[in-house]
Amino acid sequence: MSHPFPTLNEQKQPYAWAIAPNADALKSLAEGIWNCAMQTNQRPLVVLSTAGPLMGVRAALERCPPNNLPSHIAFLPQVMSFNDWLEAAPGAWKFPKKQTDLERWLSVYATLRKHKQLQSWFKAETEAGSWGLAQAIIAACDTLSNSIAPSLQQELHQLISNQEESINQNTQSWIETLEPLLDRTIGQAYPALARKVVDQEAQVLLTFWRYITSPSDPAFRKQFAMAAHLEASKKIAQVNTRPLVWVETADPTPIDKQLIQWYLADYAQYAPAIEVTMNWESVALWAEAISTNAPEEQKLQAIQTNISNAHPEHWHLIAAKRFEELAWATAKTIERQLIDGKTNIALVAQDRLVARRARALLARLGPSLKIQDETGWKLSTTRAAAALNSWLELLRAPSEGPSAADLLEFLQNPFLDLGRCLNSNGTRDAESLNGLVAQLEDILIASQVKSGWETFHMAIEGSVTHGSTAPNPLLLELLQSIRGRLNRWRGIKINCALAHQYLVDDLVQMGMTEGLDKDSAGKQLLELLETFDFDVEHQQIAMRLNEWLSLLKTVIEESSYEEKGASAEATLSILPLSSTRFREFESVVMVGCDEQQLPAFSEPPLFFSDTLNRLLGGSSIEAQFIQQARDLSQLLISFPSVNLLWQSKSKSGEPLRPSAWIQRLQIDLPNWQAQNASALFAPRSGTAAPSQMAIATLDSDLPMPVSMSPSAYKALRDCPYRYYVRSLLGLRKLKGFEEGFDASLAGQTLHKILRNFYHAMKSEAQKSATPITAEPELHRAWMQDQLTLISEQVFKRLIEGDARVLGVLRDWQQQIPSFIQWQLDREAQGWLFYDAEVKVGFDLPFTDADGNERHIRIEGYADRFDVSIHDPNAASVIDYKNQSLAKVEWRSEVVLDDPQLLIYARAANESKKIPGRAVNAAEWVALKADVKKAGDGAERSVGIAEIPELMQEFSEQITEDVQSLWSGKPLKAFAPDSVCQYCEARGICRKGMW
Repeated sequence: MSHPFPTLNEQKQPYAWAIAPNADALKSLAEGIWNCAMQTNQRPLVVLSTAGPLMGVRAALERCPPNNLPSHIAFLPQVMSFNDWLEAAPGAWKFPKKQTDLERWLSVYATLRKHKQLQSWFKAETEAGSWGLAQAIIAACDTLSNSIAPSLQQELHQLISNQEESINQNTQSWIETLEPLLDRTIGQAYPALARKVVDQEAQVLLTFWRYITSPSDPAFRKQFAMAAHLEASKKIAQVNTRPLVWVETADPTPIDKQLIQWYLADYAQYAPAIEVTMNWESVALWAEAISTNAPEEQKLQAIQTNISNAHPEHWHLIAAKRFEELAWATAKTIERQLIDGKTNIALVAQDRLVARRARALLARLGPSLKIQDETGWKLSTTRAAAALNSWLELLRAPSEGPSAADLLEFLQNPFLDLGRCLNSNGTRDAESLNGLVAQLEDILIASQVKSGWETFHMAIEGSVTHGSTAPNPLLLELLQSIRGRLNRWRGIKINCALAHQYLVDDLVQMGMTEGLDKDSAGKQLLELLETFDFDVEHQQIAMRLNEWLSLLKTVIEESSYEEKGASAEATLSILPLSSTRFREFESVVMVGCDEQQLPAFSEPPLFFSDTLNRLLGGSSIEAQFIQQARDLSQLLISFPSVNLLWQSKSKSGEPLRPSAWIQRLQIDLPNWQAQNASALFAPRSGTAAPSQMAIATLDSDLPMPVSMSPSAYKALRDCPYRYYVRSLLGLRKLKGFEEGFDASLAGQTLHKILRNFYHAMKSEAQKSATPITAEPELHRAWMQDQLTLISEQVFKRLIEGDARVLGVLRDWQQQIPSFIQWQLDREAQGWLFYDAEVKVGFDLPFTDADGNERHIRIEGYADRFDVSIHDPNAASVIDYKNQSLAKVEWRSEVVLDDPQLLIYARAANESKKIPGRAVNAAEWVALKADVKKAGDGAERSVGIAEIPELMQEFSEQITEDVQSLWSGKPLKAFAPDSVCQYCEARGICRKGMW
């Protein structure tokens, strides 16, 4: 129970008042503060050790003002958090300039850069590691500074008095006076601290602390503020200083406890000072939550009394076996609380991952539920930060160019204005930009171009040749614009000021600033970037680009996102266990109550063991353990409904028990048992329906194809259902960028090389007085040199963009002598090159289901046509395959199901592509012959025999297939496993299920 508020008199010592942290704690605290106001006839100053309960205390004070309150104290007592109180210190503007965390990181980092030995000593050779080390050093130095703070308190008080009396009250005089005092204190403390330090790294840290500590550090500014407040109280003591109520909402560290008690003792000389602590004996449910000074027997008796006075019927235990089940159980529990009419609910996130997943599930409830996350939602997790990070990743890319994935991620960010990227005044026609990025993505994924500006350009240029529609001409302009902005960062020595200026310019020129400013997280991100506009000293710190980018990412990662919530019918607050103190909720749901996560400890600062940290007066693991036991006790005692949830099986499948605190309570409360999370969900029943073979029936409104490529017809022959999904519905598997160099891009590149090679050979034969075929050895040497040269020229751009392509070039160069031999053999047979990459097609007449005569266009690109020197009417079609001979031979066995060459032959004959000649021969040529075994004489071509008979059979087959398609007959999924293995539609047809 709470003790009565003390009667204030003329004593010069602080008053002690203890209240029970139960459901009535806020009411008791408010009544005590008003009591203080009435006794002193003054408006008290209330300082809370933490900021969490601030609004709750103010609301409680407003609810219970005493009757007959004098008019001059009718306003609410002033309630402030400790940090706000320090910032409001009188004359704070005269203190040494406060450095931001970012400026302190830079100072430490600059020192680390000067001492490479320190970097290697602390294992921080990378940029990110160095920034992490800088943070750790600052945290550790602050711990050391706090440890010597008590020895400075009296001297600082005297210093404040002298400063107030001096004429020159400016920052420089502070620094000049403080530095000798600080140096002397550190010099005195250094030997004592050094004796406590045994690790070599800690010895180096101690030396580091001695030289980087300054009067502007937070530990000393806190002392200045407290001394300034005390001096101000002394000056107005004659006028009647206000009473001070110090509320200790959480157990302080020994150092902080000492500082506060000394301050209250000094303040009590001028006005009443009341120290409010928590009476844990009246709410503790475990022995460790009670003061360690109490006898063991007394502790056990107090615990039994508290348990008997509690209401365990309001405590519910829920265990779930899996992560997703736990998240759903959490959401379902909160949903039930909302249905019961509760409008102020807390979700205690002991397991943050489950809490975030539950939040996502609860978001389905819409705007009627306001969700406030107080667990430190990182700014880096917002889409605004992801958009900025996509640009930073491009800045990290090598000069050859970024990866395609990084480029697309940047172009797809919602804050980018493509019109501003392409035109600085933003007058670009919006319609011309529609689908621009999507088209670029399709081109890059189809060609599997993974990185490099040159390869991006080649992919776009290649799509002009092979694509059915020409790409948007703005694609190349867009790439050039982005490349130009990136090139501005290349090869320059940057400092903090220049890097900040360049980044801001980039965001403005690309239109991202306007987009970010309209977004809640984006606006906070822009405000964060403004903090990089340092003072002159820090602006001139030079660093590499990667170092500055690592700094920027670290700062974003350390920043929390403050959500802007709107009013709603109910509010869900997601908060840590420590933030439930002095808060009011109708119901509490706590997740992560298993033995691994409750209690949870924060590790001591880097370089310090728990024992050393305790010697320095910092927070120890034991203190954290006690505080969490107390926080959990007050949670169970204070709130009318508490649900404790945990995952009963770990990721590895091993059983997880509830927290030891829960197990110990279950001993005293045998009926308090956990229920299975599955009980929260209503059971469902259904009848199994086995999957049948997928059959598509064409809808009457579905437009029928008026053209068909050879690959589309092959898909129809392989599996009509596959053709239906890919060609009629237009569904495509969402592809990404695979590891390694894609075979399709390699094939396209080799096709281009051979086209250029044969056109060069044809041109050489036409302009030379003596045919190049006259001398066989000269002819062989010329072809080999030309093919090698052209190969290197074409691959050069690819290699500049992606060095992995070099391996593909080396493999092809090994094939060149064998390919030249095959070409010589073919010429010996009387075949001469005619043309390459020729678009051919024919109109196929057929009759639809209604008896109407129709036509469908069958067309594609033929790799190569040859003509015979022995038969003036004969020609041949060739198709290159970047495959082995065995795979090409397999194609020849199913030529009617893969009639690519037959389509080209019929198309060339009907369109008379080769005047006076008919294509009556066809061959596949493998570009991956087995040269290791057979050398230059390796076999690489497979011809189609009996072309006239096959052409007749093929014509009847394709007419029948097209008529069946147009007649609307069911399209069945009946392909063999060899086709289904890599089919994109397999996930739809569900083969393997039937």
